[in-house]
Amino acid sequence: MAHLDSPPDLSHSCIVVAHPDDEVLWFSSVLDRVERVILCFEDCADYPLLGPGRRAVVDAYPLPNVSSLRLPEPCSVHLVDWSRPEWSDVGLRLNAPAATAERSARYRSTYDTLRAALAEPLRGTTTVFTHNPWGEYGHPDHVQLARVVESLQPEHGFRLFFSGYIAHRTMPLAAAGLPRLGRWFELPTQPELVAPIEALYRRHGCWTWPVDYQRFATESFLEAGDARPAPGAGFRLNCVTA
Repeated sequence: MAHLDSPPDLSHSCIVVAHPDDEVLWFSSVLDRVERVILCFEDCADYPLLGPGRRAVVDAYPLPNVSSLRLPEPCSVHLVDWSRPEWSDVGLRLNAPAATAERSARYRSTYDTLRAALAEPLRGTTTVFTHNPWGEYGHPDHVQLARVVESLQPEHGFRLFFSGYIAHRTMPLAAAGLPRLGRWFELPTQPELVAPIEALYRRHGCWTWPVDYQRFATESFLEAGDARPAPGAGFRLNCVTA
């Protein structure tokens, strides 16, 4: 995997994340550098208080480049058996005992909803940042969004960069996906920028990560592509505990 000496042109760039607070967790280094940040989901049937809290945060967001599609999320976080994870054509195969036919159908239909909702907003964008194919710590919604954005790349022609975060349980999926990623770069995270945004999420009861999370000093981004790593090539990932 080849290292990029500098980040790509961000003048017409976009971050696309599944849930409000993902932009703070996985993309703080570019949050105020991109032209637009798109948050996809809002209401969650499994956690009814999340939706109102997320709406309040978006309405009070301190950065002008952030908007929300306000779609209902499929609530899939606990529906994968991580002893035997498997990709599907719409993200991850929902194979945990709680994955009923109804929930699986909802997850599948969300793929089409996301793709239709993002097709126009991503038109004219030259660089897109989104979740990686293993969903950072393994969130099926993240994996699905990565699949959706990647499916739009041939049509729109943007460069696509995945976040470089990983967890122990997602390492097998990452090992399978990394060979098809081409180049990478890293930037310093911005704890001072995101601290008040994180506090805003916490104040409205919709921060979904541990409150004592220790942010990395830098974070990596991996470019979608078919370039094979050269012998001896190295790259950095950010491993979180989930």
